[in-house]
Amino acid sequence: MKNRLFLLLAAFCALAFTACEGDGDADYGFSRIYMPQALSTGGLDNSYAVPASSSVNTYNFRVEEGEVRIILGVMRSGSFDKAGGFTVKVGVSLPATAEAAAAFGGEAMPEVYSLPESVTVPKGRSGESFYLAIPVSSLTRAEYAGKKWVLAVGISEPSAYELAERGTVTAVVVDVDALKALL
Repeated sequence: MKNRLFLLLAAFCALAFTACEGDGDADYGFSRIYMPQALSTGGLDNSYAVPASSSVNTYNFRVEEGEVRIILGVMRSGSFDKAGGFTVKVGVSLPATAEAAAAFGGEAMPEVYSLPESVTVPKGRSGESFYLAIPVSSLTRAEYAGKKWVLAVGISEPSAYELAERGTVTAVVVDVDALKALL
């Protein structure tokens, strides 16, 4: 009797483990589009501090060709391997910028920046990076010393999938003096 119970239990466990085979390849979740930088504080708010630290190894911007290129991105959640590509429009929300400037103790970024009009994520990929570019010469102007610039960058109008409920607008907060110190 004891042996039969043991064999029955062993057969049940073997069946349970083989039934789970291949679940890692199954489709999962909902495909929603968001900006990872909007969630960089763990969901506390949508702020994205630039620079992220006082170290030259901050990794959220690059200096190339006379510009500070702040790294932003677009991601799609859900199953990635079978998903198609998509395009989203990129833009600035002036009301969200004013709100974020008040919340984070800064002022709206002057129009010294450039952004792409859209970002395309190719088929087979889950995300793509893009840049908010600011000329280095703008950061070094005396009138901007001691400033904290805020700009609300958002995504809209996806060509496929849906936007996430949260995480589609990133409040980029640029500490001008801290950034100049790292250039």
